[in-house]
Amino acid sequence: MLRITDYSYLFQSMFGKTNLINSIQLSQINSKSAQAQLRAAGIDTNSVQYKAVINEMMKHGDGAMFTNPQAIKNLMSQYDKNGDYVGPNGIVVPGMNATGIPESERHQIIDVSEDARQKMFEETKRHFLQEYGVANGNTTKRSEVFREFQLSIPKEDRLKGTWTLGQYERAYRQAFYDAAKKADPNWELGRPFDRSILDKVTRESVDNALVKSGDKLVFPRQSIDTNA
Repeated sequence: MLRITDYSYLFQSMFGKTNLINSIQLSQINSKSAQAQLRAAGIDTNSVQYKAVINEMMKHGDGAMFTNPQAIKNLMSQYDKNGDYVGPNGIVVPGMNATGIPESERHQIIDVSEDARQKMFEETKRHFLQEYGVANGNTTKRSEVFREFQLSIPKEDRLKGTWTLGQYERAYRQAFYDAAKKADPNWELGRPFDRSILDKVTRESVDNALVKSGDKLVFPRQSIDTNA
């Protein structure tokens, strides 16, 4: 499953690294003098980026802590024009910051397009064949599939959609593993096998076999007929 990161540590790490000459105590951030200092440093204190940064600092710090204009600028650059966190160089898809969102709200099964499922199926198969079933994070392109999918759906559905697509990915991988083991019960991960075995596993056959169980899609073991 694609790891959804809690980014609160990024805000916490900004505290305590302050130039004391330009430091601003969080409890005084809205004072006239602090606001003047921020504007003098070129910070638009009315921007959504600024408001998002201060909101996060207040959540993850306390009024006794200090920050400075440069620290605020650095964090503002990691927000888009809508106030969504996108991280350094835009590496985070808006809506994918899980900070403060309980699993019950993001671990939900929703509809995923056939196109996204097919792309995940093809990537999972390609990687399984290349690595003989070993999950090698250095050679997989799963992140690219997830990102393309995330950007194709509404922001409010991205966490739930990512969870759901991850359930399909897990099922596809299980189907490939089961097919290889069925053909050769002695086969082990990392060992070569007859590549044609996976041709008998189709996305449709896996999708049709899935059973929803709470917040998961369960793939019944050995449910694909690979003798056809």
